[in-house]
Amino acid sequence: MKKRPTSIQRALFVPYTILFILVFSLAMGYFAVLESSKIKEDTFSSIKNSVSNISGALDTEVQGLDTVSQNIMYSNLIKERFRDYLEYSGGFPQVATTLDKYNYEQNTLALYDMLIAIIGPNQPVDQVYLYSLNSGRLGVGLDNSTQNISVKDMPWYKSAYDAYGSKVFSCGKDSVLDRYYSSQKGFGYLSLCRVYFSSLNTPQGIVELKLSLKKIDDTIASIHRLYEEKIYIYDTSGKLVYPFGDKPNSYFSQIKAQASGPDQNGKNVHIINEKNEYILYTASGYSGFTTAMVVSNDKLMKPIYNYIGTYLMIFLIVLFAVSLLSFSIAKRIGKPMNRIYSEIRHFEITSDEDTSFPEISIRITELDTLYKALQKMQRKAKAAMTRELELQNREIQSKILALQSQMNPHFLYNTLSTIQAMADEQMNDEIVQMCQSNARILRYISSNNEQLVPLEQELDCVRDYLQSMKLRYAGKLADKIDLPDRMLPIRVPKLCLQLLVENAVKYTSRQKSFPTKIEVNGSADDRSWRISVVDNGPGFSEEDLRSIDEKISIISNTGLFPDLELNGMGMLNVFIRLKILYKDKYIFRIENHVPNGAAVTIGAYEIPQSNMLPEGDGKS
Repeated sequence: MKKRPTSIQRALFVPYTILFILVFSLAMGYFAVLESSKIKEDTFSSIKNSVSNISGALDTEVQGLDTVSQNIMYSNLIKERFRDYLEYSGGFPQVATTLDKYNYEQNTLALYDMLIAIIGPNQPVDQVYLYSLNSGRLGVGLDNSTQNISVKDMPWYKSAYDAYGSKVFSCGKDSVLDRYYSSQKGFGYLSLCRVYFSSLNTPQGIVELKLSLKKIDDTIASIHRLYEEKIYIYDTSGKLVYPFGDKPNSYFSQIKAQASGPDQNGKNVHIINEKNEYILYTASGYSGFTTAMVVSNDKLMKPIYNYIGTYLMIFLIVLFAVSLLSFSIAKRIGKPMNRIYSEIRHFEITSDEDTSFPEISIRITELDTLYKALQKMQRKAKAAMTRELELQNREIQSKILALQSQMNPHFLYNTLSTIQAMADEQMNDEIVQMCQSNARILRYISSNNEQLVPLEQELDCVRDYLQSMKLRYAGKLADKIDLPDRMLPIRVPKLCLQLLVENAVKYTSRQKSFPTKIEVNGSADDRSWRISVVDNGPGFSEEDLRSIDEKISIISNTGLFPDLELNGMGMLNVFIRLKILYKDKYIFRIENHVPNGAAVTIGAYEIPQSNMLPEGDGKS
């Protein structure tokens, strides 16, 4: 059975609409999965950072406690003062004399001062207690009292004594210290205890340092919790440290069942997926505390669900819009479009009339207007091609004139600076001669706006400049110009050679040994010409050569010309003008001579025959 022909509207609308739906659905699905995964990773990364920050902050506080405790432990002076304090306090009731009381008070004040100095202005601890192994306690910090308390009655005594100098942590309330805090209610204290030894390495007492957990709570409160995360801190035994006073929970047992050991740097955060919750935790290898964050899976996935919902809404809107667009395009486009396409394929921009678009009868207004516009565009393109070539040529001329115009203030600046220096040295006759030479140079600079001038004119300008410099340096400058007469008619970029000579004089005159020598030499054949400016100065530094090469590379690769400043426009200006005038056929080379001196060579690989004189070996 012969198939019924399909209209162009149906042939365009159905397959392309289905194809778009398929491609767009796959793309939307891919990006939805990719972005969902990324959102989840970013969320976990943010929570991990929070866990690490809390653990790090806790370790910092613990390290402060540990540092103070070690400073006290290893201070023989504190241990001696505390031993004397215990001896005095034990013997006063029976045989106290005025001298004994005085010594007791001075010893106690000295002990307080030393402990306060160890605590320091930053106060890494809130309270320091020194315990005798027998009886007696001295407090410094919030509580500066002395009490006859037995250390053996303290809940941490056995673990601290068994640790034999190692740090032992505990947490608990302290009603005495609470009186010194206006907002301390409900927070406990973190205690660090350790045994300290006498000079004979025998236990002498126990030092206890306390820090309010309010500081840890402030750190936790500063963390922005987007997913209503719950934060818990456990000590090494699994006792809940934060939130202080909360009922014990089962999270630590789950962490302990999976944990492989404490993390030495506190940066590795592990994840446990338990029921409808995620537990992110890290165990500090320094303090032994475990910091955990618990977040509900529903809270965690809410941004992802919102993201997917937004994607589905965008998909439906775009699908509806594309369906309408496909239907409209298929309805309007038909056979005339094929004829237009055939003509466009043979589109050529030439001056031949045979290549113009022929007249076609198109009954669709939009397509008819489009085709007429294409005919008009072709005619304009032919005219624009010629105009564009002319504009490009004018643009090149404008760039060269802009570069050349920058040389005028550059030369005036250097000339006036030289005359000022000569005036300071009372060189009046020389100033008159220099002004005459510079007047000729300025007349040459402002004579016309030509881009290229005969080499002979450029050499006259160079000689005037060298004459001025000889007057300036009073016999310390020697020059030599060695160029064949056949090169004199060659047209070179105006002021390029003068700039190179000026640059050579400027840097060579800084050397300590004289005379300064400047030599201009060159050569030419039927296909190229080159001129070199050679000096006996210190040459270019590696940094200068690298800087010039980088700038030349940028100009060659991008075609963009930098702004040239008054101080530093010389050689880069010359390079830019050579590149504009000669395209890729320019010669520009910078090199150092051994043992000293430098040479800059310019030229080109094309010479119009009209610029050359008959062969000759004459010298200028």
